[in-house]
Amino acid sequence: MTASIRKKKLLIFWSTTDFELIYQSAFADHPDYDVELVSCQGRPHEQAGYRRLWCLRKEVDAGKFDLVLANNIMRSPFPGNKGWATTASLAARLFTFQRRRMDTWWAPWVVRYGRSATPLAVIDGRDSHYVYPWDLPLLKAAKLFFKRDLMNWPRRALMPLQDYYTEKKIKPYYEKLRPMSGGLEEAFFAPGARPMKDRDIDLFMSSANNPLRRMIREKCLGLAGRYRVVAHEELLSFAEYQEMLQRSKLVVCVESYGGETRRQYEVAAAGAIPLMSWSYTQVTDPLVPDVHAFYFSYIADHFERTVERALSDEDRLQGVSEATRSFMLEKKRRRLLLNYIVETTLAPSAPVPSA
Repeated sequence: MTASIRKKKLLIFWSTTDFELIYQSAFADHPDYDVELVSCQGRPHEQAGYRRLWCLRKEVDAGKFDLVLANNIMRSPFPGNKGWATTASLAARLFTFQRRRMDTWWAPWVVRYGRSATPLAVIDGRDSHYVYPWDLPLLKAAKLFFKRDLMNWPRRALMPLQDYYTEKKIKPYYEKLRPMSGGLEEAFFAPGARPMKDRDIDLFMSSANNPLRRMIREKCLGLAGRYRVVAHEELLSFAEYQEMLQRSKLVVCVESYGGETRRQYEVAAAGAIPLMSWSYTQVTDPLVPDVHAFYFSYIADHFERTVERALSDEDRLQGVSEATRSFMLEKKRRRLLLNYIVETTLAPSAPVPSA
């Protein structure tokens, strides 16, 4: 009889930020791990009462958990930029009747500020490129700090901290930063992909809700005389959007607040080809230029020349379409995010992934 393999046990502190988008879609009920949650978003017995926190600290000390995870601090009783009266009032509220709202603030304390044998990994899923001062306790206590939209030069992510605390105090934490890709929930995967020969739209763009998107929309409209172009300003319903992806060959995926967007993965899952600007941030398992996507620069007419080059060979388009959908199904499922974080953190040398 084959011995059963023990699942790794994870203690996860999660604030309200991205609770449904990341915790529930990627971590909750994950088949490969036993997960215990501390969160004000959870059920009553999962919230951060003092008795429970003390018991969890002793369990971490005893080695009951393989890894502790936490996302960003949303509530701090000592924000550091308020007067003493405001800070005292805030601390009184958060340590008494609002104590369950602090959840992730307790994670460094539970791992004894990094001195526990059980490591802490921090997950920053915000669009912002920076680590903020209120997350410094997490950065200090963590073995690794996973940052979505981590800049290609990671040190830039810590500039707000350097400005506040000086470079000398923050420099020891540079090596803790790691990139993190959000991926896509499986509910948003298209069930199949139309062949390129059955797609009647050459270039599609949906919504123009920031200056970059409005600029690229104008470029798309300028190509309407040569190609079949559809450029909507308004948001489409999910069903309409999915149908447009099945009809389109190239789909514009301009960055929003961050460099990585869910749009590029929705497009790839539908077998359309993402048309993306060159990235200024790191992504784990990126869409490779000319293999899974076409990349353009905002300089001069590079966008127009990229569209022309991409649409000049339909056989090549079909190959890229098949490659990008296969890559999406294999690498970009949201459930893979927890595997990456656990394996990277628990690896003996914790290697730096390639950008």
